[in-house]
Amino acid sequence: MKISIDGDLCQGHSVCMAECPEVFQVTEPQDGYPVVTVLVSEPAEALREKVTMAAKYCPNNVIIIED
Repeated sequence: MKISIDGDLCQGHSVCMAECPEVFQVTEPQDGYPVVTVLVSEPAEALREKVTMAAKYCPNNVIIIED
């Protein structure tokens, strides 16, 4: 599985990091929206459920999971 995000649409709500901190990190710049970073673009299969939940609950639906 390969993970990416649409950074143009992401608003940094941090739901992904709450669901799967092993894969997603949110940093808050001094100005502007928080920024989501994918820490592991090809996570282990054992994290599939957590990554799927992160994508499901993302308020802006910006997480892309490719098999």
